[in-house]
Amino acid sequence: MSEANEGVVREFLALFHATELDLAKIRAHLAPAARWQPIVPLAPPVEGPDAICAEAERQYRIYADCDCVVLKIASNGDTVFTERVDRVRLLADDREIITRVTGVFGLDEQGRILWWREYWDALDVAGQIGVSGEHMKAMMQSA
Repeated sequence: MSEANEGVVREFLALFHATELDLAKIRAHLAPAARWQPIVPLAPPVEGPDAICAEAERQYRIYADCDCVVLKIASNGDTVFTERVDRVRLLADDREIITRVTGVFGLDEQGRILWWREYWDALDVAGQIGVSGEHMKAMMQSA
């Protein structure tokens, strides 16, 4: 079961970190009660497939060329842990932003994502963007 769950998460991450979002396929990977916390603890959880897809669309209005490289993946039962490197190009000024991310996923009995939490260094990203830590916090909390 754990190996199958790792496959679901890899497929989901590939969909989420693509040149163009396929919201129907993303939504199909999400349980009806799915929750996503884009950055723990700065951003509040996004609840439900519609809200998660809307947040993904919002993010894609800020950057392009979104991709990720999964460095490590491990699972235990219905929980999958990932360590990855994410890269995006900001649309405003063409700058590339690179960050290491730890993503933790919980899947339901049907292999759909029930919850998803992401941990990354917001101060590092703020520095790459050129904003203060407080500004970064405000940006994430207004999501």
